[in-house]
Amino acid sequence: MRSRGNVSFLLIYLSLLLLVFGCSPSSQSTTDPSSITTTPAAKVEEGEPYPNGPIEMIVGFGAGGGTDTMARTIQPKFQEILGVPVAVRNMPGASSALAIEHVQKQQADGQTILFQTDLIRVFPTMGMTDYTYKDFEQIGIGAMGIATFTVKKDSAIKTFSDLVTLLQTGKAKVGVAGIGDPWHLTLEIVKNTVGGKAEIITYDSGKNAAMAALRNEVDFSISGVNEVVDLLRAGELRALAVMDNKPFQVKGIGSIPPVTDFEGKLAAHVPEGTWWGPSVKAGTPQPIINKLRDAYRRIIQTEEFKKFAEERAIVLITIEDPQEYTRKITEKTSWLLWDIGVGKRSPEEVGILRP
Repeated sequence: MRSRGNVSFLLIYLSLLLLVFGCSPSSQSTTDPSSITTTPAAKVEEGEPYPNGPIEMIVGFGAGGGTDTMARTIQPKFQEILGVPVAVRNMPGASSALAIEHVQKQQADGQTILFQTDLIRVFPTMGMTDYTYKDFEQIGIGAMGIATFTVKKDSAIKTFSDLVTLLQTGKAKVGVAGIGDPWHLTLEIVKNTVGGKAEIITYDSGKNAAMAALRNEVDFSISGVNEVVDLLRAGELRALAVMDNKPFQVKGIGSIPPVTDFEGKLAAHVPEGTWWGPSVKAGTPQPIINKLRDAYRRIIQTEEFKKFAEERAIVLITIEDPQEYTRKITEKTSWLLWDIGVGKRSPEEVGILRP
């Protein structure tokens, strides 16, 4: 039984959360009530409903970034479906490793959700944390930010072929968000494929890296199209290519060519970018996982979310088994980074098998 002190603390905590959601603009949803309706709490076990109180959604990056924006876009819809307040909490640090470790300290009861990113696939070899995909149950993966190579509008680098030539001279300065992130991984793949070298400069986010290109601090930047779409539409940046094998159509910009139009050997490594999706601590009861998966599928299928994705240049993807997908992409990526000399430790040290 809980002590009176614990009960009082819980009541105060719940009251504060309800107050926050009553005042916060992010709790207001514009979703058509006919498209998403609140459902009764799912029964986890006889007499134990889910959810049984407010839910926290942990984001491992700061407010305003791509991951935070995605989380706050789906947050009000989760509230509507689950029928309880859902609070987004930013916990930046160590490329989201701090957020991962925080969630692992919580109960496996679905009351704490990690808004996961693809960085979980690089941790086994980059060493930011010992936790891996095995410590989580991926609820869903429905959206992806495709990697793009951008330059200032008047840059002497006119095509992706020019970019490759610069890398092969060994004199390129390249801006990315951070070491071990998807944009750094993209650069390492290209360098390894074409035989290039570069000085890498980090800027905390893909958008900041692109801004560095505008200031001539770097020759080019790598980020998600979704992070730089406004700069592209404004004509301040040019996108040379996307890390894919097909053109990427962007509203208000047109078509961005794929890297495979310039370097066929890159076909083995596309598409590349970042993905997002909610996850919970491993060991969470299956009925809770099922409830959350159903909610997430309904959210990403709404017309409102599809319009958001189109406007923000986000790729919608369908992953039938998100946990199996995470396993495969973790094995592939971690071992690739290790084999090309970027990894800090063998993935085998944390139980990641070679594919």
